[in-house]
This record gives sequence, C-alpha cells and structure tokens, in this order.
Amino acid sequence: MKKIFSVMLASVAMVSCVDTVILPDNKTVDDDFWQKKSEVDAVVSTAYAQLRDETAIRNMIVWGDFRSDELNMTTGLPTGAAYRTALQQIYSLNIETENAFTSWYPFYSAINYCNLVLEKAENVIAVDPDYTRGDYEANKAQALALRAFCYFYLTKVFHDIPVTPGAYMNSSADLNAPQATPDSVLTMCIRDLEEASKNAIPGNTYGDWRDKGYLNKDGINAVLADIYLWRASVNRDAADYQKCVDYCDAIIKAKKQAYEESGQRRRWGEDDVEKDYYLSDYDDMYSDLFGQNGQNADESIFELQFRNSNATNKGLDQMYYRYNNASSNSYGYLKAAPLYGTVKSDGSGIWFNSVDQRLYEYLYDATSSSVEQFGVRKFVATVSAGVNNAADSHRETRANVMQNWILYRLTDVMLMKAEALVQLYEFEKQAALADSRAADETYNQAAFDICKFVNDRALSDANKSSYAMKYSTYKDKMESLVLAERARELCFEGKRWFDLMRYNYRHMTTKADLTKKLSDKDYAVVPNSSEFFELALRKYAVPSAMKAKMRDERYLYMPINQDEVELNTNLQQNPVYKSAAKY
Repeated sequence: MKKIFSVMLASVAMVSCVDTVILPDNKTVDDDFWQKKSEVDAVVSTAYAQLRDETAIRNMIVWGDFRSDELNMTTGLPTGAAYRTALQQIYSLNIETENAFTSWYPFYSAINYCNLVLEKAENVIAVDPDYTRGDYEANKAQALALRAFCYFYLTKVFHDIPVTPGAYMNSSADLNAPQATPDSVLTMCIRDLEEASKNAIPGNTYGDWRDKGYLNKDGINAVLADIYLWRASVNRDAADYQKCVDYCDAIIKAKKQAYEESGQRRRWGEDDVEKDYYLSDYDDMYSDLFGQNGQNADESIFELQFRNSNATNKGLDQMYYRYNNASSNSYGYLKAAPLYGTVKSDGSGIWFNSVDQRLYEYLYDATSSSVEQFGVRKFVATVSAGVNNAADSHRETRANVMQNWILYRLTDVMLMKAEALVQLYEFEKQAALADSRAADETYNQAAFDICKFVNDRALSDANKSSYAMKYSTYKDKMESLVLAERARELCFEGKRWFDLMRYNYRHMTTKADLTKKLSDKDYAVVPNSSEFFELALRKYAVPSAMKAKMRDERYLYMPINQDEVELNTNLQQNPVYKSAAKY
C-alpha cells in the first residue's frame, strides 16, 4: 500500500542535523510512491514548504536583522515569553549553544526533500506518460536551485556546515554527515545553480503566484549573484564581483523584457517612456510589494508563499506583530532600533531627510519623539501609510498574518550590482594609480545611478527637485551610500547582517580564508574591522563595551546547536561558544 508522504518524524526523537529530515521506517517513501507526475510535484512543493516553517522565518529575521543594527527586543516582554531568553542572549552577545535560534532543521528538511526529487523523480518518466523529460528537468532544476539556496544561507550563518551525501529515507541511515568549509560549499552551490539554470523555468511562465513562488531563471540568477558577491567580498576578487554584475544584468534584462512584452503597462508612470528598470511607482510601492492585496509584485523575484498557500506566517507574526500569535493587543518580540525611526540630516544615520516615503511605510510612529521604540510596519500593515510623508500610528487588528516572505526582489538585485560596481571601481583606481592615469569613473557613476533610481522611487514628484541625490555629493563615498540605500530599501527583510558582514570582510586588515574551518588548528583568527564596529554596534548604549564580544570573525557566525554537536561526531563547534553547562 502506498506510503503517505505528509509528515516527517512526528513521533521519533529529532536529534542530529539530519534527524529532522529522516522519515521513520513506517513512513518511508517507497518506490511505489513515485508513480505520478502529481506526486513529484507534491514533493517539490513540500521542499519549498519547509522554509515556510515558523522556525525558518523566525530564524531568518533573527539571523539577518536582529543581529544587526536594525532591531532591538521589545521592552516589556513577559518573563514567560517563549523566546525572550534566547533573544536576550543574542542581544547581549552571550549566545549559548542551546539557544533556540541555533536550529537549522527547516533548511536541512528542505535539502532532504530536494535530494529525494533528485534521486527518485527521473524514474517516474517510465511509469507515467504525463510526466515528460521536460517536466523532470524543470523539477530537477528547482531541486538543485533550492538546495543550493539553503546551503548558501546556512554557510552565511554558521560558516562550517554538514553537507548531506543524499536523501535520508529511513531512520537507520548513517546520520554523521561531514562538515564542509565555506569555500567548498560555495563552489558546490555555484556548480548546482549553473546546472539548474540550463533547464530553469523562465520568469513569468505561469502568470500567477508560481512565477515568484518557484526558483525560476531569475531566482537562480539572483542566488548566483548573491553568492558571487559574498565570495568576492571575502576574497576581494574582481572576477567574482564581475560575475555578480553579470548575473544581476541578466535579471534586470529579463525583468525589463518581460514587462515591455507583457502589454500590462499599468500604474508605472509614463508608460510610453522606456526605463532601465520598471518598479512600482511612489503611490503603489508598498501596496504592490507588501500590502494585503499585493505581494508577488511584478518587480519581485522569489517569495515564500503564505497567502497563496492559505497559511499563517507565524514566524513573522511573532517577531513583528504578536509575540504569542494570539492577542491583537500584544506586540512582536522585536522593534526597530531608534536609529531606524529617526532622521539624521548630517548623514550619520539611515534616513537623511524626512520626505523618503519608505520611512513612513516601513515603521510605525516614524520620526516621533514621544516613542522609545518604533514598531515594524513593513509586512505588518495591510495598506499603504498614504503618500503625504505622515507617520502612521494605527496598528491594525488582524486575525491571521498571511504575508509572503520576500527572499529576492529587483531593487535588492540592483543594489547588489551597485555594491559590486563600487568594488570594481576600487580595482580600477588601483590600476590607474599604477599606470599614472586618471581613474575611469564609469563603474562609480553606474553604481550611483542605481542608488539614485531606487531612492527616487521613494520621493514624490514635488520633492525630487530638492531632495534627489547628486553624484558630486557621493562620488567619494559610494560604498557607504550603497550600504545605506540597502538599509533604507531592504530593512527588516533579513538582509542587513549579511550586508554588514560583507562590508566587514572588505575592511578587515587581514583577508579571511574560506578554505579553513573555524575549528581547524591552522585557522588564523581575523579581527573584525573598526568600520564594522561603528555600524553594527551603534544600537547599543555603550558600543565600545560590546567590541570584546564581537572581536573577530568567529563571532560573526552562530554556534551549532549543542544537540547536533553531541550526536553528530563529525561536527566541530565554533570555538568561541560554549554550552550553558560549561559556564
């Protein structure tokens, strides 16, 4: 009788890094399951669904936003709130290896489902005439791409991670997956993504949520651009920066072509004017990207689908809206640091003017001097704050938060390209100096133009003449401009900590080595940069007091969960962390 492929290890203790994705003997996915096209499609969908797990969303917010200068813990959380202690450890930089936010199981669960597809799906071609070679290649591309995305994400968070040898289908499998260096993980991810790209679904194939819910050609290119930007920043490699630019250009070109050929031409300003980038305009940007009636916007690339799965995004709900997923009168675990709700006209903060509409769309009570913490409005509010640069203090009552989680969108890609272009300009300046000539500013100007385009979208037509950015102001500080524009555009989307890590790697006095594990005897400790400290620690009352707890590269990464280390003999803990039992 066909085994039901719906629950994973519900009644078996979940212990090692792959225990969480192993099917127990009585739920093994036998060959008699893999008989129909619909069954393959169901497993592919289940792989994506693992990243909708509330643990995955909570962790992505904590790993990508809370660890940075963006978020603080909400004051007044009840002592018994489930994640209060774990968040307090992270905020105080005293993370223990039992911390709840060291869990990586949703990512390895997704990886295991991807491996199941890669091992089992091809055989379905022979038994179901409706399942074609083309169907299989498309499924294979998604499995390779999603697996690569997961591995890349994990290595950014933990540095040295296990790479599973294949699918785990029963509880008797060898669970001791070996740990790999970041260099080998990134190389594997690039290889798999390039293979996936050969048969990837083109963007805008379906005309519905699947164009953003599946990793299509644009999504694969976005992950590749992200990987190359990460590796280039650590290795300080011009070739990798150029690869990032190339993949960003491929996405930008595809998005532009899709829009111009779609015939939609709606709400995008002067539709008869060709543009380099087609973004939702000033009036519609929040509603299209984050509003209850928007999401899966034309400019989006890859989103985890909650709305179209009719599922509550509990992780986002807990972090930004209602810590207990219940009372509409409660509040999320996290609120924005004061820096993110305040205008600093001298340029020392995030917002340098009070007419940037994103300030009011993304935060409650923006610019108010009467609040100590600013609530995160992005993702939470169902409608725009309006277009008159007025702060919104009305927190809506919602029974369920079925809000997609955006992983990549076009402005993210544009600003990745700008970041890479700025670094290519640095290489050009070095070459010009060696050749005793003036540097060609093409890269620098192009990076500025991207930042200006993104920033202009957040300004009303009436304000553009007075507040639009000028190249002469920023040409000598373009790296800082790109970093700040990414903070303004992408705040609270799980990006900031990784942006700061890349920035740090570029400014370390000694280049880090991705070919070494943090626990290797010949690993060389690399101190973090003063430029990084200045930004990453500025949410603290006394930033200088926190430096000792973030002094070198090892502290940038999360510890591996203690249970994983004890039960997988191949895992070595990040040496700067300890179990609570050893304190």
